[in-house]
Amino acid sequence: MQIIKQLKKIQLSKSFFPFWKYQFLIKSRNKKIKPYKIFREILNVGDVVFALCYSPEEKKFYLIKQFRPFYFVRNKNLKLEIVGGLVDKGESLKKAIVREIKEEIGVKTLKLQKLTTYCPVPGYSDEIVNVYYAEVEKIKNKDMYNKFENEEIKIFKLTLKDLIKINQSKTIQNVLTKISIYEYLSKFKKN
Repeated sequence: MQIIKQLKKIQLSKSFFPFWKYQFLIKSRNKKIKPYKIFREILNVGDVVFALCYSPEEKKFYLIKQFRPFYFVRNKNLKLEIVGGLVDKGESLKKAIVREIKEEIGVKTLKLQKLTTYCPVPGYSDEIVNVYYAEVEKIKNKDMYNKFENEEIKIFKLTLKDLIKINQSKTIQNVLTKISIYEYLSKFKKN
């Protein structure tokens, strides 16, 4: 591989997700390639947590729909998602997902199990996604409004068959939801 040295880090934006421009010096181990410099922009997202929520009482999975700019600007229908969000500064991953579950579907978490961790777009984001399976209380409301983050959330109850259909779908889906369902099926529903 290469020897990489960071030369510069410049903040381009201080918005909801800060945006940085880095300059790197790359030295190849291949002596025929001279050292070179590159610039790369990186979206600073950080750690996020998500959970595929299941109610043992109802024997249903809880997925949600909420506004996402992608669907609006690409003129697509909203897709089902799993619950989750950003990890606050100083917050543990488990504390963050328990908080997100309470904020987005209004219930307590009964049990948590880690499904996977991955980096979705290493070319331009520092995001690390931590995904859980969560057993939760039965929901009381099908609609939630988080006034602190201006999130209007509609909750959907799905069966295992519904999850399998999402997993097998060839249409545009939220990749996080698809990966989470795939991981759940491969770890818990082996035949």
